[in-house]
Amino acid sequence: PELNKEKLNNYQIISCPGCYPTSILLPIIPLIKKKLINFNDIIADSKSGYSGAGRGVHKKYAKKNLYDSLRAYGVGFHRHNSEIQQEINKITNKEVNFIFTPHLSPMFRGILSTIYISTKKEISINKIHNCLKNFFRRSEFVKIMKVNSLIGTNAVMNTNNCIISVCKTKHKNKFVILSSLDNLIKGGSGQAIQNMNLKFNFPSGRGLE
Repeated sequence: PELNKEKLNNYQIISCPGCYPTSILLPIIPLIKKKLINFNDIIADSKSGYSGAGRGVHKKYAKKNLYDSLRAYGVGFHRHNSEIQQEINKITNKEVNFIFTPHLSPMFRGILSTIYISTKKEISINKIHNCLKNFFRRSEFVKIMKVNSLIGTNAVMNTNNCIISVCKTKHKNKFVILSSLDNLIKGGSGQAIQNMNLKFNFPSGRGLE
């Protein structure tokens, strides 16, 4: 809804993005639109609570120590790759190469995506931060934190919020973006309610407080 609010009234059927794509697309789409980052140098490393693996997760991972281990899955070919690719292509009009790796974490809910980006030239961290701050300045549910904030899933549990932080690295033209949300709300049913509210001109936060 933060990226397509104005278009919702044109359609009777509205699809909602998955939890992983939401956590990745919200921070990178504004930067791609402003051409601040290299389109072919985006790496997203995402960790989700096991509720994101579906109802059959307990049977599927019955013998794999689900509650005490961290494991990668869908490496290179996870189904959300195409969803991320679709939205990026709408802006760039060309195939963009990115890497997305999901992980199942031994917690029930929440997502933390660590996104590695590089800039085309020496662009300051403040410029990246201000780009995101300006883009989401009227967004009720997307919060841009202070530069170098080390965020986690605890701050978004049971909310429709996505919190985003931009962090420095030791290289001038490389940055880390942290993005966190609750996969069952902002990454699921909460986002559907948000879209419904916008479609029918209700307050966007109705039913989500």
